Amino acid sequence: MIGADPHPTAEKRPWGLPHVVVGLFLSLFATALFSVAVFAVGGYDSQTELPLSLIALLQVPLWTGLLGVPFWLVTRSGVSWATDLGFTFQRSDVLSGLAVGVGAQAVLVPLLYTPILFFTDDLDVSEPARELVDKADGLGIALLFLVVVVGAAVIEEIFFRGLMLRAFEDHWHPRVALVASSVVFGLIHFQPLQFPALVMFGLISGHLAQRHGRLGRAVWAHVGFNAWTVGILLVL
Repeated sequence: MIGADPHPTAEKRPWGLPHVVVGLFLSLFATALFSVAVFAVGGYDSQTELPLSLIALLQVPLWTGLLGVPFWLVTRSGVSWATDLGFTFQRSDVLSGLAVGVGAQAVLVPLLYTPILFFTDDLDVSEPARELVDKADGLGIALLFLVVVVGAAVIEEIFFRGLMLRAFEDHWHPRVALVASSVVFGLIHFQPLQFPALVMFGLISGHLAQRHGRLGRAVWAHVGFNAWTVGILLVL
């Protein structure tokens, strides 16, 4: 065709790094406001005084940006959950994804921290989670599973692997994008002891998303990763 570009470029993605930044900012801002309100209204002096149900609900404001930005793109910019963000599932995703997530938490995380244990015997990676479970009651456990195991797995994968990772890939090599998104995923949890494990899982989940071009298996891996921790702590 006369006048056509002999080297056409790929269609520009309807989101980019600014959307990632806005999503993270909204999440942190909403979490800060909600936390201040909870402590002020409830009269709590520290997070250790909070019941498990409130601690679980403190995770929800993070979804303001993590889900809000993708939702805005879908409703206002014509972005597709399935085609653009990769939010699709297959039956084979369930067992394989759960196996990856449980294996990462039950096998790889202990191996990751083994070298550190040679230098210190005071490291207790599970202490924060165990303190939460020590406060467990019926409502708290239900909310913990709903928010941490189900909600976080779905929403964090949509944002970090569906939106962020793909935005990073538009600017950097896929491997650099994978590492960068995994580091941000670890940082946003604000858990220094768990940071190496979170980055490791971000790499695993991001690899699944890149390899399959969709989020189904990564979501189920995230479910397995979180569910194993919560389940073991409740049993023990």
